[in-house]
Amino acid sequence: MVPGYFSLRSVWDALVLATLLGSVGYASYWVRTYHPDLLVRPQIRQVTVEGEVHTDDREAFRNIVTAHVAKGFFRIPVGRLEQELAELPWVYGAEVRRSWPATVMITVQEQEPIARWGKTGLMNVYGELFFPKTVETSHAALPMLYGENARAEVLAGIFERNARRLESLGLQLQGLFEDERLSKHLVLSDGIILVVGHADLGKKITRFMTAYEEYLSPHMDQVKKIDLRYTNGLAVEWKDPRLAGNFKLERKL
Repeated sequence: MVPGYFSLRSVWDALVLATLLGSVGYASYWVRTYHPDLLVRPQIRQVTVEGEVHTDDREAFRNIVTAHVAKGFFRIPVGRLEQELAELPWVYGAEVRRSWPATVMITVQEQEPIARWGKTGLMNVYGELFFPKTVETSHAALPMLYGENARAEVLAGIFERNARRLESLGLQLQGLFEDERLSKHLVLSDGIILVVGHADLGKKITRFMTAYEEYLSPHMDQVKKIDLRYTNGLAVEWKDPRLAGNFKLERKL
C-alpha cells in the first residue's frame, strides 16, 4: 500500500467494528441497569402444569421437575425433561415450554387405559402397554388381554374385531389370551371360554355364531367351554356333566 493512501475498505471495517463495540457496550449497560438478574443465572420462579398427573406418579413427577428447574431458565434441558416425564408409567407424553421471564409450562397427556394386560399391565388407546405400580380396582371392568408383549397391538385388533361381531348377538367379549403356540382363548362376560386355536379365527367365530343362533342360545347359562378347533363342528363342555356330558356338534355349520 502506498504511504498516505487511505483504503475505503479499512475505513469501512473500522466503522463496522466501532458500531459492534458500541452495540455491545449499550447492551451491557442495558442489562446492568434494567435487568441485573441476567448477570447471574436467571431462576425459574413458577412452574405451571396443564393436564392430570396420576397419583402414583406425582412424587416422581415433582422430583424430576424440581431437579431440572434448579438449573435455571436458560439451562433447563427441555428435551431431556420431556423424555424423563414421558418415562413415568402414567404419562403418555409431556411438552415443556419456557415463558419469559421466569416460568416453565408443562403440558401432560395421561395414559388412557382401554384394557388390562395380564395382572400387572394396562393397554392404552394406541395398543401400547404400560406397567404402573398397581392396577387399580377401578380397572377391573376393563377387558383383559394377555400374550407376548410384542404382539399386544395384534391381539388388540383381534379382540376388537371379534368383540364387534359377537356384540351383534348380544354377547360381550371380556378377554383374549394367547399362549406361546399362538393358540387363542376368548372369554365372554359370563365366563364362557371359546377355544379358537391359532388359525382361521374368522371362520371359527362364524361357526360359533351359527351354532349359537340355531341351538346354543337357550342353553348358554349351562355352558362352560366351547372348543372350535374342529374342521366342521365344535365341542361343548357343560358346567354339569350330567346334563349332557361332553359332545361334538358334528354336523356342518
